[in-house]
Amino acid sequence: MKKNFPFFILIVLAFLTRFLFLAYPPEVVFDEVHFGKFVSAYSSGQYYFDIHPPLGKLLIAGFYGIFGGNLNFDFNNIGEAFNAHSLFLLRFLPALFSSLLVVLVYKLILAIGLSRKSAFFGASLIILENSILVESKFILTDIFLIFFGLLSLYLFILAKKNQKGRNLLFALAGISAGLSFSVKWTGLLYLGIILFYSFIELMKNFAMKAFFKKALFFGLIPLLVYSFVFFVHFQMLPKSGPGDAFMSPAFQQSLVKNEMNGDAIKPYPFYKKLWELNRTMYSASAGLKATHPNSSYFYQWPFMQESIWYWNKKDSWATGNIYLFGNPIIWLLVLSSVLLGIILFFNDRFSRNASPFLNMFIFGFFLNLLPYLFITRVTFLYHYLPSLVFGILIAAILFEKIPAILKMKFVSEIQYWVLGLALISFLIFSPLTYGFLLSEKINSYYQKVIGIVN
Repeated sequence: MKKNFPFFILIVLAFLTRFLFLAYPPEVVFDEVHFGKFVSAYSSGQYYFDIHPPLGKLLIAGFYGIFGGNLNFDFNNIGEAFNAHSLFLLRFLPALFSSLLVVLVYKLILAIGLSRKSAFFGASLIILENSILVESKFILTDIFLIFFGLLSLYLFILAKKNQKGRNLLFALAGISAGLSFSVKWTGLLYLGIILFYSFIELMKNFAMKAFFKKALFFGLIPLLVYSFVFFVHFQMLPKSGPGDAFMSPAFQQSLVKNEMNGDAIKPYPFYKKLWELNRTMYSASAGLKATHPNSSYFYQWPFMQESIWYWNKKDSWATGNIYLFGNPIIWLLVLSSVLLGIILFFNDRFSRNASPFLNMFIFGFFLNLLPYLFITRVTFLYHYLPSLVFGILIAAILFEKIPAILKMKFVSEIQYWVLGLALISFLIFSPLTYGFLLSEKINSYYQKVIGIVN
């Protein structure tokens, strides 16, 4: 029991930080204007269009449907007041998955062969990372992508380490990977990691049976999961709605009460609907020309440029702001760890004895950034969060392996200082994470810091 006490502390802190003030502000925040509309569409059954796959919205809508009933709210404007109880239910699942992410990171670090101390270190950094907290306490979906993607890697690693139940673990890893890119296509990065390392293994020891198994686990299963998510999506949206205009006449005529067909419904095969919607999603995403004052490019993200202004509230005596703003200590640690990991990769003594998963996580860090070399539409700092999590895993490995391999015992002790500084930094910037009302003088200090970083 004593050895598990730090783990229980992590769980308590994870849920406390995520669910504290979850219904606050009782107003629409940032992209809740979009995702709130999409979620509410499942209550009305009216077809909507989004450039991202529907799983995240389906999960939130399903949870709300069970505990909150029909959702009848327009989500027209940021700052629009809404019932606090309803917002709590809508924000519940992102907060829950963010809490579970802490547990998952702890278990993953143990699975790659590191100590409980390192697992506690890595999981604590997830708790203390302000940007992850902000992105997971509203009606937003990126936390689902990160959780399911990391879960797929965890299950894949467990399968590689254990002969017993290996096929089941591979299948579950494939399902999890499919769930990840059913939230956003960038979730394909996790499947890409699995496929890359599976391919390398097959090239080393090629066997037809192993090849067909991997094709099933990491080809067919994720595709079936992805297709099933869209099947549920179509079933939940049988009526004509605001998304009609994006679709072909044949697609529109399959919807109830479309102006093209009145009450008559013309069948449209599922596979054709699936193909058309995904093709339209890609075209719409590639063709987006919208701009945003807080947009940023991938090469700015490791330096925490540009933070995103999610919410603002002013009254006669105070001002509240919510920013997607990272914990500076953790972002500096991640950048340093990635650079050091690359340098040590070329050190024979270190590379021979370091965790084999160090290379996997460095690969994952850069693989997440790769698509943004080619994406021309507006991008934001939150797109860096999968890389940030990989960077935290890299840091956990380095803090354990450097003292053992390079005989630098003082490195291990730095962990405590890093956690202490990260905690102080988290507390300092928590008013911008939770949207606390501050006096104009104090708020001006925060604005100066934001301005300096940006």
